[in-house]
Amino acid sequence: MSTLLLRLAAPLQSWGDDSKFNVRRTYTVPTKSGVIGLLASALGLPRTADHDIQHLNESLTMGVRVDQPGEMIEDFHTAHGDKQSDITRRQYLCDAVFTVGLESKDANLIKQLEEALHHPVYPLFLGRRACPPTLPLSLGIRDTALIPALQNEPWQAADWHQKQLDPNLRLVIETTTPGRRPFHRLKDVPISYSPIRRQYTYRYAAEWDLTQMKGEPIETEHDPFSELR
Repeated sequence: MSTLLLRLAAPLQSWGDDSKFNVRRTYTVPTKSGVIGLLASALGLPRTADHDIQHLNESLTMGVRVDQPGEMIEDFHTAHGDKQSDITRRQYLCDAVFTVGLESKDANLIKQLEEALHHPVYPLFLGRRACPPTLPLSLGIRDTALIPALQNEPWQAADWHQKQLDPNLRLVIETTTPGRRPFHRLKDVPISYSPIRRQYTYRYAAEWDLTQMKGEPIETEHDPFSELR
């Protein structure tokens, strides 16, 4: 069993869980549809590659550790057209940091995904095109199961933030059936990214807290214009 660990951090992130019409919400943790989309972009898959998307869905079990929850903000957006103006409200997570684990029995797939994240075919974003990630994005591969990998990874929040945050970090782990722990039923498993017929289905995710020891300061690099090169 291998687990690929990602560090998802940026000034802004947005993980739509119910984004319809003029209200574009974000969930409080990365969605599986958003993370699979990130991987698909790195691999260079077209939006119509439904078979490949289904393979990623079935091969990867996802878990999220909330290292720095960030703050929810809302953008009041007006788009002027020829006949009318459309107003939208778009939510973002500001200054959030997540450690995401992707577990698979297929070690070759995990290695392929890590390589693709280091050399992506298409630009990578955290939910929306306005949200490029900071570096490092990949924390590497751990030869262990998902939960131990998330439990043992150092706290990724900035050192000065750690002094202000609750060390009981939130874990959201994908599961096949809900148990006694608090759980969510999330409609964020992508079936198709086709702009004509986007489709999603449901999954369960259990939740609990993890006490995290203070880690080392994390140095980050952020250059949003690097995606344009």
